[in-house]
Amino acid sequence: MWGEFLTEELIKAGNHPVLFNRGKRNPDLFPELRRITGDRLTSDLKQIANQSWDVVVDFSCMFPDNLEEIIVMLRGKVSRYIFVSTASVYPFDNAELWKSPVNENTETLPCTPEQRADKDMISSYGEKKAECERVLLDKDWLDSIIFRPALIYGRYDPTDRFYYWLYKVKTQNEILIPDEGKFKATNTYSEDFAKLIQSTVSIERHNKVYNSVTHLPVSLKKYLEITAKLLNKTPKFISADWQFLEENKVEQWADLPLTLKGMDLVLDNSNLIADFPVTFQSFENSIKGCIDYYSSLGWPQPKYGLNPLKERELLKKIS
Repeated sequence: MWGEFLTEELIKAGNHPVLFNRGKRNPDLFPELRRITGDRLTSDLKQIANQSWDVVVDFSCMFPDNLEEIIVMLRGKVSRYIFVSTASVYPFDNAELWKSPVNENTETLPCTPEQRADKDMISSYGEKKAECERVLLDKDWLDSIIFRPALIYGRYDPTDRFYYWLYKVKTQNEILIPDEGKFKATNTYSEDFAKLIQSTVSIERHNKVYNSVTHLPVSLKKYLEITAKLLNKTPKFISADWQFLEENKVEQWADLPLTLKGMDLVLDNSNLIADFPVTFQSFENSIKGCIDYYSSLGWPQPKYGLNPLKERELLKKIS
C-alpha cells in the first residue's frame, strides 16, 4: 500500500522501478513498469538475486531471518539498501523516555530468539523491526539507510487511524476527546515521505538511521482545530479524563487513535532535516491534502476507532 505513493514519486522523477510483490493487491497498477511476481517468504525470493540493483527499497519486511536471507543473496549485487522501519522500535511503555524528543541514539527494543522466530506479523512487531535494523547495521559492507517513520497518514492509508479524527470533525457536532486533547505527536505525511525516499536513491553522504517524521509536534486538539477551520465546521470538543475512559473500557490508541495516557510521542528529526534536501509541507497543508483525498472517496466511515454508538453513550454520561 505505501509502495504506491513511492512508485508514483519515482516515476515523476524519471525513474523506472522494478516491482516485486505477490500481485494480489491492485495487480493492474503501473502497467508500464516491469514486475517480478513472488512471495518474499518463499523461494520466489531467488528471482531478485539473478541480477544487480542500484537501490532496493524494502517496505514490507517483518522478519529478521527473511531479511538476513535477502542480504546474503544480494551481497555484491546491490549498491544501496533502504529499509522502512518504524518508530515502534522504541519502547512505548517507558513514559520517562518520552518526556523529551526521542533521537536515533535511543536504545531500541530487544528481540528474544522466540520473538525473532515468531511468524505472526502482529505480535512483537516493534521487537522484530528492531532486530531487522540490527541485521542491516551488522553488515559493514552494505550501504544501507534505515527510516523510522511514525504513524504514516495520507493517501492509501489502510488503518484509518489519522482519518478517524478528520471524519469526526466532518460529520459530528460533538466529539469525545481524551484529556482535553493535550497529547502531542510527530507523524509522517505520506507525500513527503515518498519525496524523502526518492531523494535517498541518489544522495551521497548519509547516516545509517533516521527518525522520519515530517512535521513539528502538534497536539490532538490543535489537529482538530486546524481540521475544523479547513472544513468550515464548528464542532464541540468534549473532554473526558483517562479515569472515566478506563472505567468505561475505552482503550487508548485503539478506540481513540493518536492518543496515549500520560505521555507524548515526539521524535527528533533534526538529523533528517540536516542531511536530506527535502522541504516538508506544513502540517496544515498536509491536512488539506488529506481532506481532498477523503473527499474524493466520499468520506467513508472509518474502520478504526471508537464505535459511534458507544461514543454517543459516553457523551450522554458526561453531559
